[in-house]
Parts: sequence; C-alpha cells; structure tokens
Amino acid sequence: MPRRSIPESVKLQLWIKSAGRCEFKGCNTPVWYNGLTLNEGNFAEVAHIIGSSKDGPRGTDQSEELQINFSNLMLLCQRCHKEIDGHPEKYPTELLRTWKQEHENRIEIQTSHPEDIHKSTVLLFSVNIGDRTVPINAEAVRNAMFPKFPTDLKGIKIEENDFDRLGTPEQWQVFAETKIKRKVLRYLDEGTDDVRIKHLSIFGIAPMPLLMYLGRCIGDTVPTDIYQSHRNIENTSKTWSWQEEASVELPYSVSCEQEGRSEIVLLKLAISDTIGLDKYANLVSNNCSIYQVSVSEASPHFLKSKRQLEIFSYEYRKLLNTIQAKHGKNSQIFILPALPVSIALECGRVILPTKDPEIYVCEYYRDRGFQTVLKIN
Repeated sequence: MPRRSIPESVKLQLWIKSAGRCEFKGCNTPVWYNGLTLNEGNFAEVAHIIGSSKDGPRGTDQSEELQINFSNLMLLCQRCHKEIDGHPEKYPTELLRTWKQEHENRIEIQTSHPEDIHKSTVLLFSVNIGDRTVPINAEAVRNAMFPKFPTDLKGIKIEENDFDRLGTPEQWQVFAETKIKRKVLRYLDEGTDDVRIKHLSIFGIAPMPLLMYLGRCIGDTVPTDIYQSHRNIENTSKTWSWQEEASVELPYSVSCEQEGRSEIVLLKLAISDTIGLDKYANLVSNNCSIYQVSVSEASPHFLKSKRQLEIFSYEYRKLLNTIQAKHGKNSQIFILPALPVSIALECGRVILPTKDPEIYVCEYYRDRGFQTVLKIN
C-alpha cells in the first residue's frame, strides 16, 4: 500500500514537543536554520521509530498502523536520521522511544516554569590543588541543576591555575582577597550582564581554606544552592548531582575533647578523613580547647544528599554559638578541615559577621601537619 502522508497537525505537534531540535540523544541541533550558513529554513526530517514499512529499518507488522502516529515519530536532523536508519541494529526501537521521551520531557520541564522564578546564576570556582587542576564538567553541572534551574552555564567563573599552596599565610590572604573577595563582591553588587543576581548555584573545587573563604564572601546575601562532586559515580555526566536516596539520619557527632582556659579553640571537622593528634600536635597547648565534628566512618564518599549538608550546617552553626558563649567574643577559632567541598563552602557561608569570633583555617601538609594559612573573617 502507498505510504500515508503525515498530517500537518502531527508535524506541528512534533515540532512543538521537540522545541525544533534534533531528538537524537546528545545532538540537540536546532533544525530551523543551517548551522553553517545561518540561513533559516526547515532542515528537519521526520523519522519513524518502527519503520514506515515492514521491510524498512526496525519494520514490524505494526509498521502500517503506526505510519502517522505521533508516538512513533522523531524529529531529527538529516545526519542523525541517516545514522539510525543506516544502523538499525545499533538503534533499536526501545532505545529510540526512550530518547524521544527524555527529550520531550526535558523541553516540557524547561518551558513549564515562570521565567522570573526559576533562574539561578552559576558560579564555577576552580583553583589548582598543588600541581593538579580538576575541571568542572559542564554537562554534569547542567544535569545537577536540572530541572529546578535549567541553565546555559552563563554566569560567574573564578578559575586560577597557578595558586601556590606552599606559600606564606600572607600570600594566601592576598590571593583570597584579590582573586576571590573582590570578584565576588563586584558580581554581587553589579550582577552579570547588568542583571542583578537573585540566586546562586555554586560548584567549587579548590583547597579547603579557599572554599571556606568563598563561602564567607557570599554569606547569606543571596539565596544559594551548593553542589557536591561525587567521585564514585560511573556516569561522568552525573558527578555533581545529589543522590537523594542517601540516608539522612543524624550522622554527625559533636564532641569537646579538651576544654582549656585560653581563648584558643581548635575545631576539627573530620568528615572526609579522620584527624589524629599526629596531624595537629604542633597547634596544641595545655590551655587550648578542642572540639570535633565527626562521622562514624569518615570517607571522601560520605556526603551524598543535600539533606546531609543541611544537617551539618545546623550542627556546625549550633557549635559556633556554643564556642562563642563559652569562650567569649575575643576567642580565636582555628579550623582543621577534612571535608567534602560543599561542606567547606557551607562552613564559610554560615559565619555571622557581627557575632562570631575570629576564625582561621588550616591547611594540611604531610611533612608539617596542619598549618594556619588563612583568616576567614
């Protein structure tokens, strides 16, 4: 029998549901203009998931019945159409159906929210750790924010590749004030592209003291979501996505290991690793006080859910209040961090400018143990 023509109403539905973009997974090419010449036109092809004829690619006894059925059609660019029909064994029916549904669901989510509500400015913060610079995967950032905050990754980038973590505390302080504080305050004051920042989504990889300093610069001046890099995720496009199924039972233990009479307070944050006395013996005196926030099994993979971060923030803020009440506003807190990056950012963000005593952060060196490197407030 002759092949039936696809009704214009079905084609229109397909264009709308796909947002005029190729539905082949990973392509997403706009098909209303030529990407090379930029000339406008219809460069789309309507492809059949189950072939339009029984003898065609992926053809079955249902081919004739589904020839003009919307659920059996995909909007593709010419290249991707040729790809799936030239290799039907590589692109079976169920795979193409999944890609079509994922693409159309994504478009539906992105266009269903009021524009003024779901907007967030992305802040990518990357500083080398020794001679190692870890890039932040753009696709993983998009996936982590989606569907709450659809993004095109326009925003703020603070990237430094020549930071010397072996430098003096003075060099740490200058770096933090010039490379972080000035930039952040300028963006918060002026916005991006003359648009005021209403919400921040932060992705950071850097030495712990600098992450805390960044968090302190942002504070509570603007609503903020902080994201965590997960090392044990096989899918590299999902490494920054929260794993909400993780247990959120109260996992943190807060203890006072030594209560002294001086105004010096050591605060150990042992989440990613344990912090034994051998790592900070050089900072201990008989009169200092030592507090610790820890978990039962310290691990770089501990933090999995956003709720775990929220619980830590509450316990940490409560502990800072306790320290201030017991040791006075003139006390000095020295933080010894072994933390996931998101917790380090949150540690700085919850510091209160008019309440908390002076807070310093230490960096761990294998040959010297923890050393004080940066004043946070």
